[in-house]
Amino acid sequence: MDWTDILEGSLSFFLVVTALALAFLLLKMGGTFSRLNVFLKRLDEEVIPLLTRLQVTLDEVNSQLGKLDDMMGTLVGVTDRVDHTTRAVSSALTAPVKKVAGVTAGVSEAISSLVSQRGRRQ
Repeated sequence: MDWTDILEGSLSFFLVVTALALAFLLLKMGGTFSRLNVFLKRLDEEVIPLLTRLQVTLDEVNSQLGKLDDMMGTLVGVTDRVDHTTRAVSSALTAPVKKVAGVTAGVSEAISSLVSQRGRRQ
């Protein structure tokens, strides 16, 4: 037996051990991929319906927001009309009140002027 026989035997032993180790690793990876496949199937069965329900919910929320937007537009229109009405009533009432106040002030001044002139004559 020479060195080449020993090297060939060692190499054969190493290759057999390597093949066994690779077979063991491939079996373990097969189990891992099998569990991963089950996980992905469950995920697909649970997530897709959840996403569908989420889409329906978001559609309903968008619909309600559209209705709210319409209500806010109506409210803004009503507020503008109330503002215009308030201004119109205010200006309609202010002008006559100013005239009455002016006339009252004039009459008051005239009366006090007459009273002061009578007081001077006597």
